[in-house]
Amino acid sequence: MTVSNLRFETTWTIPYPVTTAGTGTALTLCRRNNDPYLAFLTQTSFDDEVIYMSFMGTENHRHVTPLGQEVISGMAYDPFRRVIWCCQTANGNEHTIIAFNPDDGLLTDNVAATVSASLPVPKGLGCNGFFFVRGGGPTIELWTTGGFLIGSRNYAGRGVTGLSASPWSYCFVDSFNDEIVVIGPMGNELAVSSGVGSAGGMSAIAFDYVTHHEMDD
Repeated sequence: MTVSNLRFETTWTIPYPVTTAGTGTALTLCRRNNDPYLAFLTQTSFDDEVIYMSFMGTENHRHVTPLGQEVISGMAYDPFRRVIWCCQTANGNEHTIIAFNPDDGLLTDNVAATVSASLPVPKGLGCNGFFFVRGGGPTIELWTTGGFLIGSRNYAGRGVTGLSASPWSYCFVDSFNDEIVVIGPMGNELAVSSGVGSAGGMSAIAFDYVTHHEMDD
């Protein structure tokens, strides 16, 4: 399939008025107590915290990451189980995918998922309820939510730093080229867009699986 051009437009932004530390982030759109929120990982003081922000830009809740899970690098909401799955980067945690409940922040599950040799550090995770996609560097892996590796694919010249499931596809942030890439279920590139925001500033992406947008006639 020929790769088609795609373009994202910035429609609004939210200034987050809290000083943070650390590098990298992760985000996803989720339901918490049945309301839709943007959940994102940040570092305040020496704690990694998950922040829940309404779509109007107001912080609703925050909690520290589950005990012993302080190196989260990617988050993905599971629309069926209503949990947030996470990949991690270090301390042996890079070989597991964990889940926590956004309602209370408690750890609910972990899946053994040994990283591929060509995936140096997991930096992004997507989930559509059936499969995980986990990526870092030039590599993206496809896993079942039960922990079975279906396969991996390398994208030469690309650097994956964020992943998300999208309808009948997945999308990822390519930090090397400042692009957003949409891939099909088998990993073939479908569309490419230039990055949004400041050049080189993208590091995470999330498709909205939790709200239903309707267009007026």
